[in-house]
Amino acid sequence: MAKLKIQKTNSVTSTVVDSYVSPTLINGNHIGGTGGDNSQTVPTIRCSFLKDVGDAVDTGYINFQKGMRKFEVSNTSDANTTVATLVNKLSSELTAADTMTILVTTATIVGANVANIGAGSGSFTANQDYAYVQYATGNVTGTPIISVGHQINGTSLTGNVTVVAVNTTGNVTVAVATQDVSDEQINVSVQFNASRITNKYVWDWSNEKYRYWFSAPSYSATALSSQPGWQDTVFVQVNNN
Repeated sequence: MAKLKIQKTNSVTSTVVDSYVSPTLINGNHIGGTGGDNSQTVPTIRCSFLKDVGDAVDTGYINFQKGMRKFEVSNTSDANTTVATLVNKLSSELTAADTMTILVTTATIVGANVANIGAGSGSFTANQDYAYVQYATGNVTGTPIISVGHQINGTSLTGNVTVVAVNTTGNVTVAVATQDVSDEQINVSVQFNASRITNKYVWDWSNEKYRYWFSAPSYSATALSSQPGWQDTVFVQVNNN
């Protein structure tokens, strides 16, 4: 297993090294990312972690990779350090000691409609466990393919809003904590918690592999003109400091 590259700054010369995977740029963006202290000049992978049960969740960065899903991490405020393992939870759901999450965005959608299931438009039903998210594919920035297990963030629904079924193009069913659901139009993000990450690739928990960068998610149906024909044209966004 290749270890994640960690950005470092020489304390004597102030030279920053291992900031980029390669000098290659696509549409002005560096491919992939590195770990390292977020106080350095180039952004690094951002994580959230819980050191001890009952503590507040810390936002931080990766110091060193210890295993496929295990990393030494520090927080951004006082260098509180622990070894934590990636889990399939949002940062707000972390309750077990030494667990962490890295958030990945696959798409943003303008004007998505969050709608009640089993009732007419504009109606209201109490205590729902599921809802529809409907959208026009032309309003998607990033990959238009939404996968089961990914989350929808940005709605007024509370808790984890997870895709459980893809009904048609532009219509997915999400599971929610039991609550009232009424129709709303809103801009949302489609995201997942990383199960693995390297300097170029990130995986979701269904083992789907994506290329990533720190910029907004990008999707093209054809190869980028500046790259060879085999060049992957989908890039998801990893949270960065």
